[in-house]
Amino acid sequence: MNKLTIFALLLCFAFVCGCGPKRPDNFPTLYGCVLTFVFSDGAPVDGASVALVSDNPEHAQWSISGLTNASGVAVIRTHGDFSGAPAGTFRILLRKAESVATGEVDHEGEPVYESRHLVGAVYGDPRNTPLSVTVENRAVAETFTIER
Repeated sequence: MNKLTIFALLLCFAFVCGCGPKRPDNFPTLYGCVLTFVFSDGAPVDGASVALVSDNPEHAQWSISGLTNASGVAVIRTHGDFSGAPAGTFRILLRKAESVATGEVDHEGEPVYESRHLVGAVYGDPRNTPLSVTVENRAVAETFTIER
């Protein structure tokens, strides 16, 4: 390889490595966090939003969340761009709902829809959710069985 080719490859490498999102000031160290959710009948919880909520004020400024895939697996991300969660104990909020036409129409003749929970509403209540996870100074992978 000539010097120009080597320089071009190094420049491309530096560009690729330096183009990720910049971590905000005071950003915590993150640890891999993969959570799997299945219903009591064994079916995966597909398409549910997952949020981790902490009483620690240091975590309050960061969104810590994920979305379950077809296998019920959610890879948790912090601040939207960064894989993992900070160390701590979190309540897990799990929500999945759909809009269903009620068969009624409003005063403008438009159909009326209501939201129907596809997972138990208790899992979306930050005060009463029975789900929690502790992230220590290492990656965590846990599976939760829930009721519909």
